[in-house]
Amino acid sequence: MEPLPVGILTVSDKCSKGLATDTSGPALEKLLLSHSRTWTIAERQIVSDNAQEIASTVRSWCAPLEDTDDTGPLPTTGHCRLVIITGGTGMSPSDVTVEAIEPLFTKKLGALAMAMVIGSLGITPFAALSQVAAGIVGRAVVLAVPGSKKGSVENVQQILSVLPHAVETAGAIHGTRHLHESSDDKPVAEQSSATKPRIVCGCARADEDGSVEPQSQGLSNELSGGMANRARKSPYPMIPVSAALDQVLSSIRELPVQELVLNQIRPGQVLAQDVVAQENVPAYPASIMDGYAMIASDGPGEFTVRSASTAGAAAQTVNEQNPLQPGQIVRVATGAPMPSGADAVVMIEDTELIESTEQGDEELQVKILDNTPIVSGQFIRPVGHDLTAGTVVLHAGTVITAVGGEVGTLAVSGNKSFLVHPLPTIAVMSTGDEVVDVLGTEVCDNLQYGSIRDCNRPALLVALKALGCTTVDLGVIRDDPDALTQTIRKALDTCQGVITTGGVSMGERDWLKPVVEQQLGGQIHFGRVAMKPSKPTTFATIPNISKSPPLEKFIFALPGNPVSALVAFHMFVAPAIRKLAGHLLRLDSPGPEQILQTLRPSIQAVFEGADYALDRVRPEYVRGSLVWDHQRNRWKVRFTDQKQQSSRMASMRCANALISLPLGSESKPVITRGESVTVIVIAAPDL
Repeated sequence: MEPLPVGILTVSDKCSKGLATDTSGPALEKLLLSHSRTWTIAERQIVSDNAQEIASTVRSWCAPLEDTDDTGPLPTTGHCRLVIITGGTGMSPSDVTVEAIEPLFTKKLGALAMAMVIGSLGITPFAALSQVAAGIVGRAVVLAVPGSKKGSVENVQQILSVLPHAVETAGAIHGTRHLHESSDDKPVAEQSSATKPRIVCGCARADEDGSVEPQSQGLSNELSGGMANRARKSPYPMIPVSAALDQVLSSIRELPVQELVLNQIRPGQVLAQDVVAQENVPAYPASIMDGYAMIASDGPGEFTVRSASTAGAAAQTVNEQNPLQPGQIVRVATGAPMPSGADAVVMIEDTELIESTEQGDEELQVKILDNTPIVSGQFIRPVGHDLTAGTVVLHAGTVITAVGGEVGTLAVSGNKSFLVHPLPTIAVMSTGDEVVDVLGTEVCDNLQYGSIRDCNRPALLVALKALGCTTVDLGVIRDDPDALTQTIRKALDTCQGVITTGGVSMGERDWLKPVVEQQLGGQIHFGRVAMKPSKPTTFATIPNISKSPPLEKFIFALPGNPVSALVAFHMFVAPAIRKLAGHLLRLDSPGPEQILQTLRPSIQAVFEGADYALDRVRPEYVRGSLVWDHQRNRWKVRFTDQKQQSSRMASMRCANALISLPLGSESKPVITRGESVTVIVIAAPDL
């Protein structure tokens, strides 16, 4: 096999200006050339932290697709089959490498990125601070790794053994079967039996006749392997919360923008475009009060009432050809057009009636009381006072709230339709033979021994609706792989995602992970998270090949314990929903901290409560009640319940926050009253 051409791109403002020496690029080159039969360095360059320059360089290096019309988001013109970018993957606003290259990806390689992160985390916890990425551009695999010499080499070393196969697979536009049938340079072992060949590969599995299907077994137990052959320990690495959330957000893309008329817009939606006023509001000088329009220079005294002007009906006898004259007034209502010639309004409370018609149906003479202040322009809204034609009245990124102010502003803007991000449609189901549905027409009065009522699904449906989502209730599905497969597959035809609860741990009937990988062809991005509760939380993406272009759908498989399910929802699902709905459009220059605050807001609060022992294995997220301390002008938080077991749904009662507790240690075994803690806000706090 000919060596595969590689491009190494260093991203650094200082190195590009000659103010520092690039050490990462040469280190990566040395690492790859130590496998010189596999790789050859074709491109080397240093660029500044500029997203456009990074993207342009990558496109010019990547080998284009051949014999296909599909050129991806933007055409590529180079010859590299592997591009490694070092630098610009940190958390500062100037680190833009990942943002620059992800729009170029025709396919994300989440497992490669995860392998780099997990391997590096085994060396240093600071690996969680780098936003690595992997994907396919043209026929090339593109990697973004940290800018430090040590970090860049360590990340690439984690996947070096599989990179040749990954590159060959990325360029196999006619399928990958030939890669596995070849006897030379096999990247994986080929098993055989006395009856038929069996192919075992990280990107394919054998079907009954030995041919390769584009489905991945992944790490889950074989559906047909039998209970005795299941793994005794979880094969899924336990990753930090921050890495798990990064994986979720990097896999979720905003929904396509829709053009809607006013009565289609719902609370929770985000404007995708600035709204510009099409007309002045008011379109005419309008009275602010019920009273009388007059000429200000006349001052107080007795006046002849000439006519009336009401909202929607201007005074017909007073116009530019016959304006108001000195000594005359016109009765006006709030919002009514000002009559021609008048430049002030006095309130009806500052007048008294002098004379009326015999029938009493019209005023003839009215006195404006002495000492009534009268100045030109008083109690008049000039043209464009509320909205001026041509000005932006609502900016892109504005969230439509249930308060009504945004919808009201849209209504008076003079626009017929508006560009908004749609809200997702999410399906929810509970799983388990022991779970009894409580949302059906008949609620079970007497539970059988070993049965439990389903509280997860009702709680999640309400939480999703609070975010503005359209929900699809899939009910309770029994512990059966075929039933799970059929239900999820059908739901993904119409929904952007599916949330399941239960069936993700180590039980003999926990089928969700095998179903996702082996029946649905999905990719599990993580199957365990280092947190308490919610450790078995699982996130996967499913290719939806029935759509053109293909769309990726997602599955959140949450733990079955009620509190674990809700905590995982607020930690991972809610931020994903907000990103889907376009909430990041609110940010002018989104850095990691701003993104996190937008999608999963948090604050600092003072802990009020008895000493609480800190877990020394996993950081804990305790259910809390967040309130404002008016005496000390600060936030304070306390436990909702002293019993914080993950099975106890009652601990979620009146919870509006998750208290993020750090890992305990010998020097810091407990959290004590009065300490400052980070609080993740999950509902409006008490004021």
